[in-house]
Amino acid sequence: MISPDQEIYSTIEKSLAKEAGCRFTGKQGTVAGVNGSAIPLVGRNDVVLFDLDESDDNLLQSARDICEARRPNAIIIALASDNLPLEKARQLRRIGVDDVLPRNSVQDEIIPQVQSIRERREAQLPAIWGGHATQGKVIAVAQSRGGVGSSILAANLANELQDKQGFFKKKAKNDVALVDLDFQFGSLAAMMDVEESDAMWRMAMEGSIPDSAFLEQAMTKSKCGVDVLPAPSRYGPLNAIKEEQVSAILDSLKRSHDYIVVDLPRALVEWLTPVLTQADRLYLVTDVSVPSVRSARKLMDFYQAENPALEIQLVASFEKKPLIQAAHHRAATKLLDKEFSYWVPKDERTTREALDRGVPLHDVSSRAPLTKTIRKMALDMSHALPPRAGHH
Repeated sequence: MISPDQEIYSTIEKSLAKEAGCRFTGKQGTVAGVNGSAIPLVGRNDVVLFDLDESDDNLLQSARDICEARRPNAIIIALASDNLPLEKARQLRRIGVDDVLPRNSVQDEIIPQVQSIRERREAQLPAIWGGHATQGKVIAVAQSRGGVGSSILAANLANELQDKQGFFKKKAKNDVALVDLDFQFGSLAAMMDVEESDAMWRMAMEGSIPDSAFLEQAMTKSKCGVDVLPAPSRYGPLNAIKEEQVSAILDSLKRSHDYIVVDLPRALVEWLTPVLTQADRLYLVTDVSVPSVRSARKLMDFYQAENPALEIQLVASFEKKPLIQAAHHRAATKLLDKEFSYWVPKDERTTREALDRGVPLHDVSSRAPLTKTIRKMALDMSHALPPRAGHH
């Protein structure tokens, strides 16, 4: 505990004294004012509570220093006044703080909150092999407007990321999960030819925190080998899902899979935060029409406000990469302030046959330009974001 408030310090010490196997230590003072001893203290404890100095201009930097110094899987909780702005609390969460609690209720909430965070963490304790964490990579796929082919891209990117090898009977080298978070209009179940499920709908309605047992029941292995968590088969309100539920799903899948491809809805809802926070890369799919490019610009601003460190790569839909960019291509690049990383050509015949048969594009035509482009995206990603170390 790091706090200048003697009353809070004593309150928490008394609350934790009743907990078996719990050892309490701390420093009385602000994070910046304890003469550099706060950071070493953070690295030696499993749970860290620190009092926010809301008058400090370097508040966020102090919180970031604490989060960076944490030991593996340590829990970081900040204490604040009731009038802490919501945006400031969200910034603290994005930095890595697990929760922000009001000072006046810390005595009643500290034990249940720590237990709750620990339960959510059980599914993500990282295995260690050769000194490297073995958690998978989260890849998000978003769209600037409906109909640009982002779901087709997500489904086929997941298939290609399996990196199947072998001459006669090909075997997947990587374990890949495909998560359909388009809660109301998700179509990945049909694309991958798997049964629709009400599991996500029941989870949302019941407010339960999903664990590995839930995912084993809710996910279906497609014929191509990708594990699919489909969108609900019935409609539900977008705000029915909670951030902690999405976070728990990703935590569990990162432990069991090399890559988790997440198909995002176009709607901007609060429960997207854990996806954007945990994503190792985000593909934003758009065509180069003026309305789509403007929408893409707004989405980029929103995503980067949630996670400034998020790597966003632009994908130009329905166009082959031009040898010389036309005027509207240059205008789009200027407005987006970013070059297109990939150009996905239009291929109605291959796409239609793949959708009708419920198979990946690769099974229809491995030589089609569209298939080759997505295969290159998967290859580039596997080089930049290698699969889990020693997972076999």
